Amino acid sequence: MLAQQIVAEVAAQEWARTRFLRYCAGRGLIGHYRAKRLPLPCSMLADGFSTRRGRRGALIHHDAVNQMLRGRRGARLTALTSGGTIPDTADYQVVLEPENQVIGTVNEDFAVESLAGDVFQLGNTAYRIRRVERGTMRVEDAQGQPPNIPFWLGEAPGRSDELSQSVSRLRAEFAARLVAHKPPPQPSPQARRELRQ
Repeated sequence: MLAQQIVAEVAAQEWARTRFLRYCAGRGLIGHYRAKRLPLPCSMLADGFSTRRGRRGALIHHDAVNQMLRGRRGARLTALTSGGTIPDTADYQVVLEPENQVIGTVNEDFAVESLAGDVFQLGNTAYRIRRVERGTMRVEDAQGQPPNIPFWLGEAPGRSDELSQSVSRLRAEFAARLVAHKPPPQPSPQARRELRQ
């Protein structure tokens, strides 16, 4: 939340860092966040993140010599279109060239990490990436080259080893009860009560 507020304020106008700190404290933007720690999110927003193609995603510029903060290109649009705290999980459309035909989608993380020339499999066909644009991955037939499989992120939460072992024991126990009561394979009234609990 604090990072969103910093980007929105700095995208609207240039700020002296100390003046910006006083402004944030006076407006309750930093809440219980300690004022002396404000440079940490500012540095994160100014540094961006590393990819195989170098640093990307910096939203503000921090002039360390003059202690000034200002928005980078695209910061204002990012502030206007990213008002929530839950990140969008967007898929990229895969477009076959030269036909300009949408043939599927891939996970955003896979698209962003991919490079032109990479070969991946979509469906039962291998495609070579020509370029990755905002929201679109443009590809061509890979002519039989061996592909990589695209990755994606699951939405289901992981479970602990202990929970997995307990579920396995429960399933094995009820499978044994079903085998003991042949025919027909119906759970006993006691087993049904235990399952409902």
